Amino acid sequence: MSMGNMKLHKMEEWESVFHTKQIEHVYYTSDMLVRKVTGYIIICRKSLNNGISKNTPRRKRVRWDGYGRCYNINNNTRLRDHDIHF
Repeated sequence: MSMGNMKLHKMEEWESVFHTKQIEHVYYTSDMLVRKVTGYIIICRKSLNNGISKNTPRRKRVRWDGYGRCYNINNNTRLRDHDIHF
């Protein structure tokens, strides 16, 4: 199951690069390769509180395809900054 130089990876490979992200659910192929992962990333959003602007960390729900490309869970917008590089 490869597309050019892209290939699906095993769960051990995903766990080794997933230290700053949170996994919610993992979808597998019949060969037990990871097909899709849903989870969260931490992003900073500016918020205004009593006239003071500050950055607050927020969790954003995303999904990764089997090749490590990150997408917004709601509208399939690509989030290249959060791609997984094996």
